[in-house]
Amino acid sequence: MLDKSRREDELRSARERLIMQGLVRASVPASLVAEEIEQSWRRSVSHHVDPGAGPHILGEIDPDSAILRAAGRILDQWQTNLTDSRMALFLADEDGRIVSRRIVDAQDGRTLDRANAAEGFVFSERALGTNGLGTPIEGRGVVFVRGNEHFNDALSRLACAGAPIKHPITGRIVGSLSIASHVDAASPLMVAMARQAGHEIAEALELMADSRDLELARTYRRFRSSRHPVLVMNSETVMTDLPALAHFDAESHAYLWEMLRLHRWDEDELHLELPMLGTEAMVRRLGRAGQDAIFALEFTEPASTAAAGQIAVVHNPLHNLKGAAAPALRDVLDGMAAQRARPTPYGAVQRQLSASAAVDGLIRLIGGPGTGKRHQASTWLRQHTGQTPRVFTAGDLAVDGEVWIGGDAALREGRGIVVAGGDNLSGELRGRLEDFAKLPRPGVHPGARVILTERTERIDGTDSFGDAANAVPAAVRIPSLAELPGELPDVVREVAAELFPGAPALRFSPAALQCLLAWHWPGNVAELVRLLAALQHPAVSGLIQTKDLPVPMRQTSWSSLSRYEQSERDTIIGALRDADGNKSRAAEILGIGRTTLYRRMRALKIDDDERMMAPGA
Repeated sequence: MLDKSRREDELRSARERLIMQGLVRASVPASLVAEEIEQSWRRSVSHHVDPGAGPHILGEIDPDSAILRAAGRILDQWQTNLTDSRMALFLADEDGRIVSRRIVDAQDGRTLDRANAAEGFVFSERALGTNGLGTPIEGRGVVFVRGNEHFNDALSRLACAGAPIKHPITGRIVGSLSIASHVDAASPLMVAMARQAGHEIAEALELMADSRDLELARTYRRFRSSRHPVLVMNSETVMTDLPALAHFDAESHAYLWEMLRLHRWDEDELHLELPMLGTEAMVRRLGRAGQDAIFALEFTEPASTAAAGQIAVVHNPLHNLKGAAAPALRDVLDGMAAQRARPTPYGAVQRQLSASAAVDGLIRLIGGPGTGKRHQASTWLRQHTGQTPRVFTAGDLAVDGEVWIGGDAALREGRGIVVAGGDNLSGELRGRLEDFAKLPRPGVHPGARVILTERTERIDGTDSFGDAANAVPAAVRIPSLAELPGELPDVVREVAAELFPGAPALRFSPAALQCLLAWHWPGNVAELVRLLAALQHPAVSGLIQTKDLPVPMRQTSWSSLSRYEQSERDTIIGALRDADGNKSRAAEILGIGRTTLYRRMRALKIDDDERMMAPGA
């Protein structure tokens, strides 16, 4: 007992020296702790983890998450097997948040509650330092943490064996499992138990996996055996052994996959040169066409630039394609790269308005319905006057002279004027408005200008006032969203920043971005504003997923299903509707297992929001 107490004191002293003296000066005796514990201590110190701080809660737990569905039956079995052991089971997601806790004795529950070792609390290594849930995720290996080997003081009475849970398809760490006991009852067998339970959960994840992901993994293993680096991808997942290309963000993945999918493939191979990466690639199309396609890129030349970490392929995907069908794809991708390289479209509109303001007279802003003409005009005027502009419609100008008097007063106050609906102005009113907009005038702020918004140019080749088209400054045009596929994410973020000031910048899952890119946006920016305003959760988390989008928009991701797959999809949705959304009951109606139902729902893009719809709706 004395030796154990002395060891705990030594552990506490060594940890405190590491905190007080720093990572360079302090050392930890190799005989005191295992190497993985010392490494974890050092990571905890470098992250400035407070050993006295408690864990925080991270949002609500999704009871239908993949890791919980895979682990549920396994945790039940292990809990039964550990009935007489006074051990507890913990399952954490990839963030280190406890998503399930299994205990045998209520007294153990109260002890764990005092340490906040309960569902919803985050036990990541960055939050609590060395522990049996966060350290396996960070270190990617099995650990055994006992007593004061924990970095957090509140865990010093526990012993925890933890194992990471690696997804069998992607190889990504998706969570961890820990078996915990009082430190006096700790056994080395806990390590083998945690390793086995984690392995069983990984096997369950593989059984649940989408058949498309399984096919992607098989494709990756096949090409990875070559002597060249490879990247394989489907519409949702990228796998690569080239480190620089592993930094593909969701937007770059979606752009590249969508462009390759739409390419006219006369052959199943396409040779690409990537001069910005200093490499070449052979692209192969595998699987079926459309949404089920798989593309494999084998890099046949050394990627010297990529190895240095310069990921030019992200923003300039492909150049110098070779082959008879290549020019169309090259033109599309070059245009996409050029769009992404230049400033956001509304920044360009604002600069063009400033250029028009350099010429005396009316400033004209044209664009289709819903493109945001009034908003862009008001934004420019606020920036140049510091005041909110007066807004009139064409109908207001036709009423009486009081509107003109009010407009003149607004200009003298230093406020600008927006006149909306210029298409409805008569020739007489257009001429009067042009005269009214001429500056400078005595007592009028130079930035207080008059902007007229119109839907289109005059089809007769004249300007809006009947003069030759070159007699007045050219109108500033706002493009429609359909004209800006390469800049759509930037447009979404720009609009979202105004709707949700202070919220995280929006991000997209690849599948969600593909839906946005494929949508025709008949309502332009006005439609986008309505869409974003209706998204409560993404405004907080910053992530837009397919399930957050309206059903018609989501349908773009499965419009290429075969007739059989479409029939299967309608049948499953019908069963879910008849079961009032209960998936276990729906599986019984269909005569299949629940795991099979989950797998088919993923493959056929059936989200919770549409499971209550009638088939074919």
